[in-house]
Amino acid sequence: MLEAVSVASRQLLVLEPFDACETLFQPLQAAGWTLQRCTPETLNDHAGDALLLHLDQQPSHALLKQLQLTGLGCVVLADAGCLMQVDRDELVGEWFFAALPLPVEMPRLLETLQQAQAGTRLLGLTSGGQLPAFLGNCGAARSLRRQLVRLGHIDGPLLVSGERGSGKHLLARLLHQRSSFAAQAMRAIDCAERFDDAALAASTVTTVLLENASRLSEVEQQRVLDHLQRHPQAHLLTLDRGELVQALLQGGFRRDLFQQLAVQQLQTPNLREHPGDLLLLAEAFANQHGAVIGRHHRRFSEEAIDAMTSHSWPGNVRELRNRVVRALVLAQGRQILAADLGLRPAQASSDAPVTLEDYILRAERQALNDVLGRYSNNMSQAARTLGVSRPTFYRLLHKHRLR
Repeated sequence: MLEAVSVASRQLLVLEPFDACETLFQPLQAAGWTLQRCTPETLNDHAGDALLLHLDQQPSHALLKQLQLTGLGCVVLADAGCLMQVDRDELVGEWFFAALPLPVEMPRLLETLQQAQAGTRLLGLTSGGQLPAFLGNCGAARSLRRQLVRLGHIDGPLLVSGERGSGKHLLARLLHQRSSFAAQAMRAIDCAERFDDAALAASTVTTVLLENASRLSEVEQQRVLDHLQRHPQAHLLTLDRGELVQALLQGGFRRDLFQQLAVQQLQTPNLREHPGDLLLLAEAFANQHGAVIGRHHRRFSEEAIDAMTSHSWPGNVRELRNRVVRALVLAQGRQILAADLGLRPAQASSDAPVTLEDYILRAERQALNDVLGRYSNNMSQAARTLGVSRPTFYRLLHKHRLR
């Protein structure tokens, strides 16, 4: 039901370089697309329904982040040789809607752009609502929810560390929402781009995110330290994927500044170490986004569940969300398949035949994930919904590695 999220407008932003895409422009316009040529500097000045990009090398993280901030479904065109050199699975899983080899057949490109447009529309319809909670039933996620309640009312610097895509920005937004500065807009300083003294000064009146702090020069580190010494209650949240600690150990970052930034610390969990949360989160994303287009009854096939379980999830929860949204657009039947998620089916084990016990275990796991997604903060209600005692419910959680 792509028509449920499509719109009459077909605005296609094309990011430079344009040479490899030039021959496609006329057929695209004939098919109803209005093209707008953009540079990385002017990309955010234009509204669109999808984005087309020619790739000839591994894109920088700064470009990927900029593309993500547009909220557009991005279709990448690249020579077959380039697609073999870049990490295609990572790029499509975390950042892009699709990657097509050149030369591309026009019918395939048009179909993919329509799907990318639907993905853009779907994300736009579900991005303006109330902030979600930090979902998860593993001990780390439950601990974070408890700490959110406590730290939301405490001013001062805080270090949020974790792997890419593990929810650091979500955690920062939730902290800001619970702070005394919630009425003010959050500010951000990306030290990989430029240092913003005005944004730093704003940390006394609102939440300021400090990203890529390991890239601060010695002079900039001194300015941050001076600011924190003058304003020890500054609401400065530092987000770190591990580079900051590495810079500290290598002598490239001041220890006294690190100690100031990390007076309080939070750690976001990675997905592969908490497989019990995988299906819970996947179901939550499918329900959240699927309800918008009448696909909230889509279930994951056993093949898809096995593929998700065997995937390493380098992009963590962000990758999972992107793959689920993409699958909702692509799925043709009542179930989401591994191919819809862009995952390869898991290799079947020849010595593991399907038995009645297998079906019982799968049914138990599905039921547990369903109630955990609905009652993640109320284990008593979850147990009552399944019609079992609380001790039995906890035994089932341990049995299926959901806690």
